[in-house]
Amino acid sequence: LKLFFLRSTRPFAHCPCRRTSSGTMLGDEFRGPAAVTFFYFMLYHGFMMLQLDLRADARARMEQKGEDYDRETARDAGAVMGDRSYENMLQQMGPFLAALWSCSACVSPSLATVLGSVAIFARFWYPIFWSFGPGGEWNICVEVSTQPYNFCVFGMLGSVGLWAVSGTSLGEMSSGLVVLSVVGLYLLYVFMALVVGKLLHLATRRAYSAKVEEPDPTSVC
Repeated sequence: LKLFFLRSTRPFAHCPCRRTSSGTMLGDEFRGPAAVTFFYFMLYHGFMMLQLDLRADARARMEQKGEDYDRETARDAGAVMGDRSYENMLQQMGPFLAALWSCSACVSPSLATVLGSVAIFARFWYPIFWSFGPGGEWNICVEVSTQPYNFCVFGMLGSVGLWAVSGTSLGEMSSGLVVLSVVGLYLLYVFMALVVGKLLHLATRRAYSAKVEEPDPTSVC
């Protein structure tokens, strides 16, 4: 009865690891993050197949025009979308997996499963929303995919940071407090990232703002 009460009031409570009957070290509570990891890589390789298909389409279109296809210089809208979808998925892999599993281990496997699942669902729409633009080019609808994704990843990382700094775990809170806390942690994480980025910009911009001198044609390299 006590366990049922805790589960009903703290749905993201973290259960300690224990060796299972099958001999695995992780308990059943980690099956959720494991499933999220599987589906992330399935979507990742799906984006890879999309990239190859769109490159083939771009090659066919250019051949119809009597032009040679070079993926390094071609600006075909479909090929650009395929490349960007796959490359963005690859760029986000490290932060996503680090956030997912650190949140699972330090805060709550259940919270990581929920936020990770929402993130994957949002990422799925990335190429679809991109294709809605004029001529299939980037448009503001893409943000409907990227911002919920960032919200989930930053929320997981923020919950890990909160636990690391204060020892407070979102897994011990009620559902309502978890939602409010994740929103607050997301906003705090964005603010901190903006501050760090601005400081780095101020520290490095001088190297690229100086007037470029014309090379001396008589000088020898």
